[in-house]
Amino acid sequence: MKRPTLTERQREVLALLVQGNTMREVATILKITPRTVAFHKYRMMSALKLSSSAELISYAVKHRIG
Repeated sequence: MKRPTLTERQREVLALLVQGNTMREVATILKITPRTVAFHKYRMMSALKLSSSAELISYAVKHRIG
């Protein structure tokens, strides 16, 4: 089965979250709203079939994102 791919923007958001930034801080850095950051985060979790932020961060570390 093919692993889902993340968009460039999703990878940017995830990298900033891995670095320890809050969703609000990520929004400020990328000049988007916190709601948009949350949208990207939950779309990634859905696509990757992950159920928590911790699993998302673990995925990013394992796949060297961030």
